[in-house]
Amino acid sequence: MNERDKILTDLFHRYGTSIHRMCYLYLRDYHLAEDTVSDTFLRAYRALPSFRREAAARTWLVRIAINVCKSRLRSPACREQPSEIDDNLLEASARDSPEPEQALEQMWVSREIMALPPKYREVILLRYYQELTVKEIAHILRLPATTVGGRLKRAKAMLKSRLKEEYFDEIQRPD
Repeated sequence: MNERDKILTDLFHRYGTSIHRMCYLYLRDYHLAEDTVSDTFLRAYRALPSFRREAAARTWLVRIAINVCKSRLRSPACREQPSEIDDNLLEASARDSPEPEQALEQMWVSREIMALPPKYREVILLRYYQELTVKEIAHILRLPATTVGGRLKRAKAMLKSRLKEEYFDEIQRPD
């Protein structure tokens, strides 16, 4: 195994799961997310010699993954398919969790995040799932930090409204 292979293998082991989770939430399709992760690491492998280390490796990989996700969403095949949230996959994941109630709540929040328009969903995913700073997100999306901050604020307001509405509906429903 050459040095490039070792570096990429290490990056995959360190960041593969979080990149996959982000791609799944971005694309709303588990299998498409798997393909996107493969494409992300293939592109990273090809670009590794030109990686200038101006950004952290994780930020670099996230930027590649977001670009691949955006390309997938623009493709005719993706536009023709209805993008449905796989509730069965989310619920199975929640049941397998050591704390099913907390996992179900996270599933509920994830569903609402997935329902956001793409420009708001991506900033939420990058900020709270990838734990990136506003500055890092701005670098990845090639946007001013103020734009990212504004999108985060609007996205959180949308989520707050949706979650309150959903929570209120849950309380009002008779058992």
